[in-house]
Amino acid sequence: MNKTKSLWSTPTCLLALGLLALGGQVAAAPVAPGGLYVGYYQEDPRTNPEDPMPGAFLLKLPEQDAAFDGAMYFTFVGCQTSNVGKVKGAKAGVDLKGSWSGRIDGSDQSGPYEGKYDAAKGYYAGTYANSGGKQFKNIPGCIKYYIGPNGSWEMFPVEQNQPASFKVAVNGATMTWPAVANAAMTLVYVIDPAVAQAGTGNPIVYQTILMRPATSFSLEVAALNKGKQYIAVALINSRSAARLAISSKRFVAQ
Repeated sequence: MNKTKSLWSTPTCLLALGLLALGGQVAAAPVAPGGLYVGYYQEDPRTNPEDPMPGAFLLKLPEQDAAFDGAMYFTFVGCQTSNVGKVKGAKAGVDLKGSWSGRIDGSDQSGPYEGKYDAAKGYYAGTYANSGGKQFKNIPGCIKYYIGPNGSWEMFPVEQNQPASFKVAVNGATMTWPAVANAAMTLVYVIDPAVAQAGTGNPIVYQTILMRPATSFSLEVAALNKGKQYIAVALINSRSAARLAISSKRFVAQ
């Protein structure tokens, strides 16, 4: 007598047949939302205590699982060259994974990054690293600084405010935002959304860091084109380089 059990007699397969008979379906894997996301990267203050800087970071994410691109920006003063890191990666469910690369003040830099979408919070967050490690840069007559070996990042939908009460406004050439308790540093940058959506060129039009609490900034120095749409972003950090608030706002240059 053949004592081999039928494949369909196993408990797992009987359960599967039962679900099908009842019209049951296996839950689909979660898929995080797509669109244009803006945020920041933050150098780790533990590995780069000398000058842990934040900077502009944006991603153009697909609605479904697919490849995507974005940009990180490392220029903070006008005497630097345009230091943009191109971001490439893949979206799979709630996870993002990829790499960044670019030329920063005369040297090639690159590294991995990864993160995921938090449905409860409504934004993406993760970490990145620089494969070249920590490096000292001295641009004579311009700036001296360290490139951090690693850091963290957060990405938000355009015009999502954290917290909700923190909102950037643009009136004429003046950008304003509410005062934040314990603020120590303010990152301000401006994006060209048309370039960001096209995925070619550098979408960050202007970036600067105010090494103090602030509630306004004149966009005249950004030399924006009148009648063109932009996105302004303000990030407020504490003395320990922790994010206190961030907001972005679409506006048309006057």
